[in-house]
Amino acid sequence: MTLLEPVMMLGAALGGLAGAIWGFGSGILWAVAGLLGGVVLGAILFPLVMAALGIGIMMITQGPRAALCELRGKSPPERR
Repeated sequence: MTLLEPVMMLGAALGGLAGAIWGFGSGILWAVAGLLGGVVLGAILFPLVMAALGIGIMMITQGPRAALCELRGKSPPERR
């Protein structure tokens, strides 16, 4: 199992829980629809959000040029 599968399962669980809680105030059918919608959207969107956060943290800690070089697989330029 790679890192992607647990992140997708966590996103599906959190999305399903949030959808069910928000839908419960309107009725049981809305809670079920929110649960199913949250599971699907959570599994799709949560890994994308985590990747964007990771890239953002790399940009803050390493600087934009070094972070982009690392994403491309090149070595960052040496500082003089």
